[in-house]
Amino acid sequence: MPDAETQRKLIEILRILSESNGEVGARKIAEELNRRGYNLGERATRYHLRMLDERGFTKKHGYLGRVITPLGEEEMKHALVTDRLGFVSTRIEEYEFKTTFDPATDTGEAVVNICYINKSDLDRSIDTLKRVVEAGYAISPRLKVVDEGQEILENDVPEGQVALATFCSITIDGVLLKRGIPVNLKYGGLIRVKDHNAERFTEVIDYHGTSINPMNVFVSRKMTSVLKVLETGSGYVLANIREIPVNARENARQIISQLESADIHGIFSGCENMRPLLGVPIETGKCGIASYSGINPFAALTEMGIKTRIIPLSAVMNVNELKRLD
Repeated sequence: MPDAETQRKLIEILRILSESNGEVGARKIAEELNRRGYNLGERATRYHLRMLDERGFTKKHGYLGRVITPLGEEEMKHALVTDRLGFVSTRIEEYEFKTTFDPATDTGEAVVNICYINKSDLDRSIDTLKRVVEAGYAISPRLKVVDEGQEILENDVPEGQVALATFCSITIDGVLLKRGIPVNLKYGGLIRVKDHNAERFTEVIDYHGTSINPMNVFVSRKMTSVLKVLETGSGYVLANIREIPVNARENARQIISQLESADIHGIFSGCENMRPLLGVPIETGKCGIASYSGINPFAALTEMGIKTRIIPLSAVMNVNELKRLD
Protein backbone atom coordinates (compact mmCIF):
# COMPACT_ATOMS: atom_id res chain seq x y z
CA MET A 1 0.00 0.00 0.00
CA PRO A 2 1.32 3.50 -0.78
CA ASP A 3 2.14 5.76 2.14
CA ALA A 4 -0.29 8.53 3.14
CA GLU A 5 1.51 11.23 1.14
CA THR A 6 1.51 9.13 -2.03
CA GLN A 7 -2.17 8.34 -1.56
CA ARG A 8 -2.95 12.05 -1.31
CA LYS A 9 -1.17 12.65 -4.60
CA LEU A 10 -2.98 9.74 -6.28
CA ILE A 11 -6.38 11.01 -5.15
CA GLU A 12 -5.55 14.54 -6.29
CA ILE A 13 -4.67 13.20 -9.75
CA LEU A 14 -8.03 11.43 -9.84
CA ARG A 15 -9.73 14.71 -8.90
CA ILE A 16 -7.96 16.56 -11.70
CA LEU A 17 -9.04 13.95 -14.23
CA SER A 18 -12.58 13.93 -12.86
CA GLU A 19 -12.85 17.70 -13.19
CA SER A 20 -11.49 17.71 -16.76
CA ASN A 21 -13.36 17.37 -20.04
CA GLY A 22 -11.64 14.59 -21.94
CA GLU A 23 -8.17 13.14 -21.63
CA VAL A 24 -5.33 14.98 -19.89
CA GLY A 25 -1.59 14.52 -20.39
CA ALA A 26 1.03 14.11 -17.67
CA ARG A 27 2.47 17.61 -18.18
CA LYS A 28 -0.91 19.30 -17.68
CA ILE A 29 -1.59 17.13 -14.63
CA ALA A 30 1.81 18.05 -13.15
CA GLU A 31 1.12 21.75 -13.69
CA GLU A 32 -2.26 21.50 -11.97
CA LEU A 33 -0.78 19.49 -9.09
CA ASN A 34 1.80 22.25 -8.56
CA ARG A 35 -0.95 24.87 -8.60
CA ARG A 36 -2.74 22.91 -5.88
CA GLY A 37 0.35 22.70 -3.68
CA TYR A 38 1.95 19.40 -4.71
CA ASN A 39 5.54 19.76 -5.92
CA LEU A 40 5.49 16.94 -8.46
CA GLY A 41 7.31 17.03 -11.80
CA GLU A 42 6.18 15.48 -15.06
CA ARG A 43 8.34 12.37 -14.63
CA ALA A 44 7.04 11.72 -11.12
CA THR A 45 3.49 12.33 -12.33
CA ARG A 46 3.90 9.62 -14.98
CA TYR A 47 5.03 7.22 -12.25
CA HIS A 48 1.89 7.95 -10.22
CA LEU A 49 -0.29 7.56 -13.31
CA ARG A 50 1.14 4.08 -13.90
CA MET A 51 0.16 3.18 -10.33
CA LEU A 52 -3.40 4.33 -11.04
CA ASP A 53 -3.46 2.43 -14.34
CA GLU A 54 -2.42 -0.77 -12.56
CA ARG A 55 -5.31 -0.39 -10.11
CA GLY A 56 -7.81 0.24 -12.88
CA PHE A 57 -8.55 3.78 -11.68
CA THR A 58 -7.29 5.43 -14.89
CA LYS A 59 -6.67 4.33 -18.46
CA LYS A 60 -4.85 5.67 -21.47
CA HIS A 61 -6.99 7.46 -24.01
CA GLY A 62 -5.17 8.16 -27.22
CA TYR A 63 -1.41 8.50 -27.38
CA LEU A 64 -0.66 10.81 -24.46
CA GLY A 65 -3.81 11.39 -22.42
CA ARG A 66 -5.44 9.69 -19.45
CA VAL A 67 -9.06 9.53 -18.34
CA ILE A 68 -10.56 8.43 -15.05
CA THR A 69 -12.53 5.15 -15.03
CA PRO A 70 -15.83 4.51 -13.18
CA LEU A 71 -13.78 2.53 -10.65
CA GLY A 72 -11.54 5.57 -10.20
CA GLU A 73 -14.55 7.83 -9.65
CA GLU A 74 -15.79 5.49 -6.94
CA GLU A 75 -12.37 5.30 -5.30
CA MET A 76 -12.08 9.10 -5.26
CA LYS A 77 -15.42 9.43 -3.46
CA HIS A 78 -14.50 6.97 -0.71
CA ALA A 79 -10.77 7.53 -0.38
CA LEU A 80 -9.18 8.26 2.98
CA VAL A 81 -8.33 11.73 1.75
CA THR A 82 -11.77 13.24 2.18
CA ASP A 83 -11.24 16.96 2.08
CA ARG A 84 -8.43 19.39 1.33
CA LEU A 85 -9.81 22.12 3.56
CA GLY A 86 -6.93 23.29 5.70
CA PHE A 87 -4.37 21.58 3.44
CA VAL A 88 -2.38 24.80 2.97
CA SER A 89 -2.15 25.54 6.70
CA THR A 90 -0.95 21.98 7.35
CA ARG A 91 1.72 22.40 4.67
CA ILE A 92 2.80 25.70 6.24
CA GLU A 93 3.27 24.03 9.61
CA GLU A 94 5.29 21.26 7.95
CA TYR A 95 7.69 23.72 6.33
CA GLU A 96 7.96 25.90 9.42
CA PHE A 97 9.20 22.77 11.20
CA LYS A 98 11.61 21.92 8.36
CA THR A 99 13.20 25.40 8.42
CA THR A 100 16.69 25.29 9.94
CA PHE A 101 17.87 28.70 8.75
CA ASP A 102 19.86 30.57 11.42
CA PRO A 103 20.11 34.30 10.64
CA ALA A 104 22.95 34.72 13.12
CA THR A 105 25.23 32.40 11.13
CA ASP A 106 23.47 32.67 7.74
CA THR A 107 23.35 28.88 7.44
CA GLY A 108 20.74 26.16 7.22
CA GLU A 109 17.70 25.52 5.07
CA ALA A 110 15.04 28.08 4.21
CA VAL A 111 11.64 27.79 2.55
CA VAL A 112 11.57 28.78 -1.12
CA ASN A 113 9.04 29.63 -3.80
CA ILE A 114 9.70 28.43 -7.34
CA CYS A 115 8.66 29.96 -10.65
CA TYR A 116 9.16 28.44 -14.10
CA ILE A 117 9.52 30.82 -17.05
CA ASN A 118 10.63 30.54 -20.67
CA LYS A 119 14.38 30.83 -21.00
CA SER A 120 13.98 33.62 -23.55
CA ASP A 121 12.36 35.78 -20.84
CA LEU A 122 15.17 35.34 -18.31
CA ASP A 123 17.08 38.60 -18.82
CA ARG A 124 14.09 40.92 -18.54
CA SER A 125 12.72 38.82 -15.68
CA ILE A 126 15.93 39.30 -13.69
CA ASP A 127 15.74 43.06 -14.27
CA THR A 128 12.17 43.14 -12.93
CA LEU A 129 13.05 40.96 -9.93
CA LYS A 130 15.80 43.44 -9.06
CA ARG A 131 13.34 46.34 -9.20
CA VAL A 132 10.87 44.58 -6.89
CA VAL A 133 13.64 43.69 -4.42
CA GLU A 134 15.13 47.20 -4.43
CA ALA A 135 11.68 48.71 -3.81
CA GLY A 136 11.28 46.52 -0.71
CA TYR A 137 8.36 44.33 -1.82
CA ALA A 138 10.26 41.02 -1.78
CA ILE A 139 11.66 38.93 1.06
CA SER A 140 15.28 38.71 0.01
CA PRO A 141 17.66 39.72 -2.81
CA ARG A 142 18.80 36.10 -3.08
CA LEU A 143 17.91 33.89 -6.02
CA LYS A 144 18.77 30.56 -7.58
CA VAL A 145 18.45 30.05 -11.35
CA VAL A 146 18.25 26.47 -12.61
CA ASP A 147 18.69 25.88 -16.34
CA GLU A 148 16.70 23.56 -18.61
CA GLY A 149 17.55 19.87 -18.27
CA GLN A 150 18.84 20.32 -14.71
CA GLU A 151 17.02 19.33 -11.55
CA ILE A 152 15.56 21.56 -8.89
CA LEU A 153 14.40 19.76 -5.78
CA GLU A 154 14.16 16.42 -7.66
CA ASN A 155 12.13 17.90 -10.53
CA ASP A 156 13.49 18.29 -14.05
CA VAL A 157 13.37 21.78 -15.54
CA PRO A 158 11.55 21.40 -18.89
CA GLU A 159 13.32 22.12 -22.16
CA GLY A 160 13.22 25.78 -23.08
CA GLN A 161 12.54 26.91 -19.53
CA VAL A 162 14.41 27.97 -16.40
CA ALA A 163 13.37 27.73 -12.77
CA LEU A 164 13.75 30.62 -10.33
CA ALA A 165 13.89 29.96 -6.59
CA THR A 166 13.43 32.78 -4.07
CA PHE A 167 12.98 33.06 -0.32
CA CYS A 168 9.43 32.40 0.90
CA SER A 169 8.08 34.51 3.78
CA ILE A 170 7.33 31.26 5.67
CA THR A 171 11.05 31.27 6.45
CA ILE A 172 10.30 34.09 8.91
CA ASP A 173 7.74 31.93 10.68
CA GLY A 174 10.10 28.97 10.77
CA VAL A 175 12.85 31.05 12.39
CA LEU A 176 10.46 32.42 15.01
CA LEU A 177 9.23 28.92 15.79
CA LYS A 178 12.76 27.52 16.15
CA ARG A 179 13.56 30.35 18.58
CA GLY A 180 10.66 29.24 20.80
CA ILE A 181 8.03 31.77 19.68
CA PRO A 182 4.63 30.25 18.78
CA VAL A 183 3.55 31.72 15.46
CA ASN A 184 0.30 31.42 13.56
CA LEU A 185 0.22 32.54 9.92
CA LYS A 186 -3.36 33.76 9.70
CA TYR A 187 -4.09 35.54 6.45
CA GLY A 188 -2.73 36.04 2.98
CA GLY A 189 -4.09 38.90 0.94
CA LEU A 190 -3.82 42.07 -1.05
CA ILE A 191 -2.65 45.21 0.67
CA ARG A 192 -3.18 48.68 -0.73
CA VAL A 193 0.00 50.73 -1.03
CA LYS A 194 -0.04 54.51 -1.37
CA ASP A 195 3.12 56.57 -1.80
CA HIS A 196 5.07 53.38 -1.02
CA ASN A 197 3.35 53.02 2.38
CA ALA A 198 1.17 50.02 3.23
CA GLU A 199 -2.31 51.34 4.09
CA ARG A 200 -4.64 48.39 4.70
CA PHE A 201 -5.60 44.95 3.47
CA THR A 202 -8.43 45.04 0.94
CA GLU A 203 -8.73 41.27 0.38
CA VAL A 204 -7.72 38.41 2.67
CA ILE A 205 -8.01 34.61 2.70
CA ASP A 206 -7.68 32.59 5.90
CA TYR A 207 -4.92 30.01 5.47
CA HIS A 208 -6.84 27.61 7.72
CA GLY A 209 -9.91 27.59 5.51
CA THR A 210 -8.54 27.17 2.01
CA SER A 211 -7.32 24.32 -0.17
CA ILE A 212 -5.32 26.55 -2.56
CA ASN A 213 -2.54 28.95 -1.57
CA PRO A 214 -4.05 32.48 -1.43
CA MET A 215 -1.11 33.93 -3.35
CA ASN A 216 -1.95 31.73 -6.34
CA VAL A 217 -5.56 32.89 -6.18
CA PHE A 218 -4.74 36.60 -6.33
CA VAL A 219 -2.08 36.23 -9.04
CA SER A 220 -4.20 33.98 -11.28
CA ARG A 221 -7.10 36.44 -11.02
CA LYS A 222 -4.77 39.31 -11.97
CA MET A 223 -5.59 41.28 -8.82
CA THR A 224 -2.06 42.55 -8.14
CA SER A 225 -0.50 45.73 -9.50
CA VAL A 226 3.12 45.37 -8.45
CA LEU A 227 4.42 47.08 -11.58
CA LYS A 228 2.17 50.07 -10.95
CA VAL A 229 3.50 50.33 -7.39
CA LEU A 230 7.06 50.35 -8.77
CA GLU A 231 6.20 53.10 -11.23
CA THR A 232 3.84 55.31 -9.21
CA GLY A 233 4.22 54.23 -5.58
CA SER A 234 0.58 53.18 -5.34
CA GLY A 235 -1.29 49.96 -6.10
CA TYR A 236 -1.86 46.48 -4.68
CA VAL A 237 0.73 43.89 -3.63
CA LEU A 238 0.67 40.56 -1.85
CA ALA A 239 1.22 40.33 1.90
CA ASN A 240 0.73 38.07 4.93
CA ILE A 241 -0.21 38.54 8.56
CA ARG A 242 0.82 36.22 11.38
CA GLU A 243 0.17 36.34 15.13
CA ILE A 244 2.50 35.77 18.06
CA PRO A 245 1.88 36.09 21.84
CA VAL A 246 2.17 39.66 23.12
CA ASN A 247 4.72 38.62 25.75
CA ALA A 248 7.05 37.37 23.00
CA ARG A 249 7.12 40.77 21.30
CA GLU A 250 10.58 41.93 22.40
CA ASN A 251 12.23 38.60 21.55
CA ALA A 252 10.53 38.66 18.15
CA ARG A 253 11.83 42.17 17.46
CA GLN A 254 15.38 41.02 18.14
CA ILE A 255 14.94 38.09 15.78
CA ILE A 256 13.49 40.36 13.08
CA SER A 257 16.57 42.57 13.42
CA GLN A 258 18.81 39.52 12.93
CA LEU A 259 16.77 38.49 9.89
CA GLU A 260 17.28 41.90 8.32
CA SER A 261 21.03 41.63 8.88
CA ALA A 262 20.89 38.29 7.03
CA ASP A 263 19.14 39.81 3.98
CA ILE A 264 15.64 38.68 5.00
CA HIS A 265 13.39 41.71 4.65
CA GLY A 266 9.78 42.48 3.76
CA ILE A 267 8.36 42.95 7.28
CA PHE A 268 6.57 46.30 7.26
CA SER A 269 4.60 46.03 10.51
CA GLY A 270 6.41 44.17 13.25
CA CYS A 271 4.85 43.08 16.55
CA GLU A 272 2.14 45.73 16.55
CA ASN A 273 -0.12 45.54 19.60
CA MET A 274 -3.19 46.90 17.87
CA ARG A 275 -6.51 45.43 16.75
CA PRO A 276 -7.35 45.44 13.97
CA LEU A 277 -3.97 45.58 12.24
CA LEU A 278 -4.16 47.16 8.79
CA GLY A 279 -7.84 46.28 8.71
CA VAL A 280 -7.34 42.65 9.77
CA PRO A 281 -8.58 41.29 13.15
CA ILE A 282 -5.94 40.17 15.66
CA GLU A 283 -6.79 37.82 18.52
CA THR A 284 -6.76 39.20 22.07
CA GLY A 285 -3.43 38.55 23.77
CA LYS A 286 -1.63 38.41 20.45
CA CYS A 287 0.24 40.93 18.31
CA GLY A 288 0.56 40.95 14.57
CA ILE A 289 3.48 40.81 12.17
CA ALA A 290 2.80 41.80 8.57
CA SER A 291 5.19 41.07 5.73
CA TYR A 292 5.17 41.32 1.98
CA SER A 293 4.92 38.03 0.13
CA GLY A 294 7.84 36.35 -1.55
CA ILE A 295 5.53 35.87 -4.55
CA ASN A 296 5.47 39.61 -5.39
CA PRO A 297 8.46 39.38 -7.79
CA PHE A 298 6.73 36.57 -9.71
CA ALA A 299 3.43 38.46 -9.72
CA ALA A 300 5.25 41.33 -11.43
CA LEU A 301 6.46 38.93 -14.15
CA THR A 302 2.89 37.76 -14.72
CA GLU A 303 1.74 41.37 -15.02
CA MET A 304 4.37 41.88 -17.72
CA GLY A 305 2.74 39.15 -19.79
CA ILE A 306 5.51 36.64 -19.12
CA LYS A 307 4.20 33.08 -18.96
CA THR A 308 4.83 31.82 -15.41
CA ARG A 309 4.17 28.67 -13.44
CA ILE A 310 4.37 29.73 -9.80
CA ILE A 311 4.70 27.22 -6.95
CA PRO A 312 4.48 28.99 -3.58
CA LEU A 313 5.82 27.24 -0.51
CA SER A 314 7.60 24.75 -2.74
CA ALA A 315 10.30 23.18 -0.55
CA VAL A 316 13.28 23.91 1.69
CA MET A 317 16.69 24.72 0.22
CA ASN A 318 20.12 25.37 1.67
CA VAL A 319 20.66 29.13 1.80
CA ASN A 320 24.13 28.73 0.28
CA GLU A 321 22.44 27.78 -3.01
CA LEU A 322 20.76 31.19 -3.27
CA LYS A 323 22.96 34.06 -4.46
CA ARG A 324 22.43 37.79 -4.31
CA LEU A 325 20.87 39.30 -7.43
CA ASP A 326 23.62 41.90 -7.64
